[in-house]
Amino acid sequence: MEILISAKNIISTILALILLPITIMMPPTESYEAKNPDELKTSFTVLSDIHIEGNKSSTFEKFTEILKDVKGAKDNDTLVFLGDNTMNGQDIESIFFYGALKAANPADNLVIAPGNHDYGNGTGAYDELKGRFKRYANFVGCDIGDNNYYYKVIDDCYFIVLTTESDTVNDVDISDAQLSWLKDVLDKASAEGKYAFVFNHHPVNYIKNGDHTRLSALLNDYEDLIYFSGHTHSPLREYSVSVVDGVQQFNIPRTTDDDYEGNAGGIGAVVEVYEDEILVRFRDFDDSEWVEGYEYTFAY
Repeated sequence: MEILISAKNIISTILALILLPITIMMPPTESYEAKNPDELKTSFTVLSDIHIEGNKSSTFEKFTEILKDVKGAKDNDTLVFLGDNTMNGQDIESIFFYGALKAANPADNLVIAPGNHDYGNGTGAYDELKGRFKRYANFVGCDIGDNNYYYKVIDDCYFIVLTTESDTVNDVDISDAQLSWLKDVLDKASAEGKYAFVFNHHPVNYIKNGDHTRLSALLNDYEDLIYFSGHTHSPLREYSVSVVDGVQQFNIPRTTDDDYEGNAGGIGAVVEVYEDEILVRFRDFDDSEWVEGYEYTFAY
């Protein structure tokens, strides 16, 4: 089994090298930088719902353009994906998605959350695809342990990834064990006086089983915390940035495609972390330009 996995990883990198435009393999052209680089603690980019599909080359082409813009960022330390990285969780889709990341090397750190499509989108293949997600994510350096929820400390900030634990589609199944683990991680971040960022494919109130506030009630006990979600494919609007059940949430549109109202795709968020504030700006990574009117500052 290990030999087979290693062979697939090698094949994924080779295929991505063949398919990626030559320009993304070259030294990047500077695309964007932090507003106050001299005071910056860390900066990261958040993308969602890439939906790499085996028979849809246009999505892969747009993905490579987005990676090129991210790679050219002067101050970006980490690239975060919020799930639905693939359309069906297939090996060929994983080969293209993770192979592109391995070949392009768009950031020093990668943080990747799974989504319902990565787990089969309700087809009953959850257990198999859960293992597949873990293998490919570890291939690009996510270092996931026994569970597909995990955290990393990067530049003194906690990057925390949650996951559904069953074959769900429009909600997320979070066990008491995962909530207990999350509490322990947040307690540690709080005791150390560090910012915490929580990443989950589904919005904070899309909780399966019982009270939908089970997650938000826990998160409300902590300060200096921002929650990022995707899943809805909603266009970028004022409600993309809102307080949901007391939790500051950013809901990221589908990055690689036009939304259902015909607005251009390529949208994601750039987060700049400073000593006493967090700045979040939305960017069109496909067209390499900032989205006017979508800039948010949180003082701490």
